[in-house]
Amino acid sequence: MKPVIRLSGDDAAVRVVGTEAVKALRADPQTAAALFSRLWKLHLRRARFVTSAGAPPVSAAGASPERESGTAYRVIWGVLLGIGLVAALVQAVMLGPADRRNSFTDPSTALSVALVAGVIALPVLLIVLMLRVPDPKSARTGETLAVLVGVICAGILIFRLAVGGGDGRGFAPQDLAVWLPMTAVSVLLIIGIAVRSDLVRRRSAVPASVGPSRPQTDSVREMRREAEWAASSTRQDASTKADWLARLDQLAERGVDAGSVAQARTMTPAAWLTWLAYDGEIDIAGVIPRP
Repeated sequence: MKPVIRLSGDDAAVRVVGTEAVKALRADPQTAAALFSRLWKLHLRRARFVTSAGAPPVSAAGASPERESGTAYRVIWGVLLGIGLVAALVQAVMLGPADRRNSFTDPSTALSVALVAGVIALPVLLIVLMLRVPDPKSARTGETLAVLVGVICAGILIFRLAVGGGDGRGFAPQDLAVWLPMTAVSVLLIIGIAVRSDLVRRRSAVPASVGPSRPQTDSVREMRREAEWAASSTRQDASTKADWLARLDQLAERGVDAGSVAQARTMTPAAWLTWLAYDGEIDIAGVIPRP
């Protein structure tokens, strides 16, 4: 395809030359009317394309991209997440199933440690859940850690719900009255953090558009082909050319932009009007008759 022709001069000068081009073409009313109709369709289509191309991009997920955060915020978020997850893990494992590592731990001591850890875990995890996830990298790390800790805590919670205190470690049923709801809330908060982090990670995984889509590219090609056809659709005989040049001489005498007049001398009236219509941003109302 031939390159797009950009008309010289400001909008006012381009429109003035376009008005004279319309007058020159009206020597053949039938041909001119058909051309004007095609140019209006081309102009409206091009205007819609230019408007849509200038609109702010929207992510594929329908939301604005996550903002990148500063180093200090990422560190604070990461430290809080680490404290919350470690505290929640300690809270859970202190009442985990009996094994050789904890079978000799005093039940009252284990419960005391678990409750203190829970008092730390709940507010910290709540703060992390309310804070914005710093960036996709933090989201991936946070999601992975939250899932791992969450699975362990949920497993121990289910175990205690099933067996109560009767596993040989000596816990009384009333000992679990505070631990069970506290651990359940911790698990819910961890799930919330994992879900939020997953949403941020998924949004960042949507590939950014690096160029116009195929439908847009095809549309541009069609408009270019239409413009090239319209620009060369009318033949310019000697009398039409003489009339066109005479009109341009008059514009030059009136002080119309010299660059616009000089460029118009190298083009036919149909070509000038075609690239005026193709611009998409110059108002052609009052210049090219509307069908």
